[in-house]
Amino acid sequence: MKFILNKKISDAYPNLQIGIIKCHGINNQEDDASRPEINRLLREAINGVEDKFSEISDLANYPLFRTWRDTYKSFGEKHLRCSVEALIRRVLNGKPVSHINPLVDIYNYISMAYEIPVGGEDLAKIKDDIELTYATGDETFIELGSTEVEHPKPGEIVYRSGDTVLCRSFNYRECDLTKLTNDTTDCVLVIESMLEDDPNLTAALNKLKGLVEKYLGGTLDIEILSAKQLSIDL
Repeated sequence: MKFILNKKISDAYPNLQIGIIKCHGINNQEDDASRPEINRLLREAINGVEDKFSEISDLANYPLFRTWRDTYKSFGEKHLRCSVEALIRRVLNGKPVSHINPLVDIYNYISMAYEIPVGGEDLAKIKDDIELTYATGDETFIELGSTEVEHPKPGEIVYRSGDTVLCRSFNYRECDLTKLTNDTTDCVLVIESMLEDDPNLTAALNKLKGLVEKYLGGTLDIEILSAKQLSIDL
């Protein structure tokens, strides 16, 4: 199985880098020993968001948010917000960042702390290659927490495996099929950046890998997709 960055996407967004962490043999069960530490990390990130972003009056033009809004507009999506903006706005609106499971909690911490989109897919639910590409509109998508079948818009940028959309509009909405659960043992974690040689990407990848190894074990490897490397083996 491969993870592929379609060349047309790379050509359209030459600075795009997709950080990949391949995780095998992790233990994502709840652990009373590590739960307080993971909760502390989440609270630390939430406090940081509250302290920093409560002082910013024009959130729409915050560079990170503006970059992703402009990216969405480039393929016709004028009203979507990237996953990290949605997460940060959730905090600022006083809504809880709910506990999901250790792995998701850790990557939510990374997303807030490093201001970068983070997601993940359970590899046990995937049979075909994963590709970031333009949708035809014939693919199927079931949003996280839903049972309703949707179809992406033709030309929408999606992560796709076969005819199944894993995530719509880069990082806007994850699917239910490949969600990370307590039973997940093999998965791929995805961090995206639109900045060439983004130091936040490298730092976030290394920190996420270290935390997963510390709390969940397993064998982890980092690779980066870009114009220089359009595919990796999973």
